Amino acid sequence: MKVILFYGTECNKNTAWLPWLKTKLEENGISCIIPDLPTPENQTYKNWAKIAEQIEINADDVVVGWSTGAIFAVKFLFLHKLKVKKLLLVSGFNNYVGNVPQVDTINKDFFVPTLENANLVANEIVCFKSDNDPFITQYALNSFAKNLKAQLKNIAGGGTLQSFIRLFKI
Repeated sequence: MKVILFYGTECNKNTAWLPWLKTKLEENGISCIIPDLPTPENQTYKNWAKIAEQIEINADDVVVGWSTGAIFAVKFLFLHKLKVKKLLLVSGFNNYVGNVPQVDTINKDFFVPTLENANLVANEIVCFKSDNDPFITQYALNSFAKNLKAQLKNIAGGGTLQSFIRLFKI
């Protein structure tokens, strides 16, 4: 088993809690791959998919998607007919346009018309959200989980960056 993590727009593998999580997983013998994804310049689904295609994704892997990385993970797994053990999605959304025009324009390329049958990409899907996410509405966060038929876990007061830290009790 390994963990593959896809981050969101304007992030990189050194953003927020990502280095901490990678270190904690590896300290516990779990390989963690955080690919270098181009963002915001050259950020397209196609460019990210080319990078993800270089990663061997197996049925016993855990895929983590954060923000735009959440819908990317769902779309990539679904289009490539891959199924993983667990899909953990943090502050995930689909077909959501917020209030940051540059980010909204970039993100549209990642959206899918419907999430019907998208839940087939994992044995278990868990969506994490916070009740005070400053970027994504509660409606968008809740709808994403509902449409994926995923478990929904709220991290009270977690914002968008800290929601995932509390997931791993390592």
